[in-house]
Amino acid sequence: MKTAKEVKSLTVIGLLAVLLLTLSVISLNVQAQQFTVGAMVWDTTVPFYTNFIKGLKDAADEYDVEVLIRNGQGELNQEISVIKQFISQEVDLIVVTPSDAEGIVPVIKQANKAGIPVIAANNNVGEEADVLTYVGADDYRFGRQQGKLVEQAVGKSGNIAYIMGHLGTSAQIKRKNGLQDYLNENTDIEILSSVAADWKYSEALAATQDFLSKYPEGELDAVVSQGPEGVAGARYAAKNGREEVDFIAGDYPADVRKAIQEGKVYGTINQDPYPQGFLAVEYAYKWLNGKKNYLVTPNAYLYLPLITEENVDEYPPAWGGE
Repeated sequence: MKTAKEVKSLTVIGLLAVLLLTLSVISLNVQAQQFTVGAMVWDTTVPFYTNFIKGLKDAADEYDVEVLIRNGQGELNQEISVIKQFISQEVDLIVVTPSDAEGIVPVIKQANKAGIPVIAANNNVGEEADVLTYVGADDYRFGRQQGKLVEQAVGKSGNIAYIMGHLGTSAQIKRKNGLQDYLNENTDIEILSSVAADWKYSEALAATQDFLSKYPEGELDAVVSQGPEGVAGARYAAKNGREEVDFIAGDYPADVRKAIQEGKVYGTINQDPYPQGFLAVEYAYKWLNGKKNYLVTPNAYLYLPLITEENVDEYPPAWGGE
């Protein structure tokens, strides 16, 4: 028969065991908690977003976050529908890459009202909506960097044609403003004609063919494209005896790198999509875990180096095979 002292000791030991078991269960529940992030990409078929999406997925794996990647299909109404679905699913955070900076604002406000934080990545949103931060390129500076390349290629005066991306995106608007401001402030270069090619190679090629037909030798000094799609026109020009026209691209996939090495493209701006996707999810994870000071706000801008034949071999392509 146990003494009172032994019974008391066993009781204490039992209580401690129960307490330790309870704490272990709580700890396991905390560790098992997984956040859900909805990521709306305005058009996942655009080649640029291949590495952007890889960045999203790699960060999801590293931080054990469930990321729901949805295609906005290049249509504002579909993008709005996707975000509304995220709101109804009560995801923990939404990452948006919109096609229309202003058009997406009302549904972002709905997310704000529902208490769901939002991070903008690659393409920004209008100022009327609240986002934790924007992760991507400083597109105004991107445009100014392209202006610098134009000046290096053409000089202080001349005529250029301009191929823009998808109208209404923050990238299209800000890159245009940056380019125009740089040219106005530093040169007498004139933009003779501009057209939107929607970031598509086929449309950029058609635009370049029109430019070269409209402006014979001596009337056009360069063609600038906001994205990499201008490389198609550069190759066409080289094949058709229009080597006097310089080509300035935007972004740095493998085909643009090769065209620079071959002398068909004068230069480009290196914008890497991978860290934009990765950092957006990493920021989401940190924010949801209470580490709000980890975020760079209001903008987490990328480094945007100029790439020409002088340094092209030092930089691997941002995406695409060799």
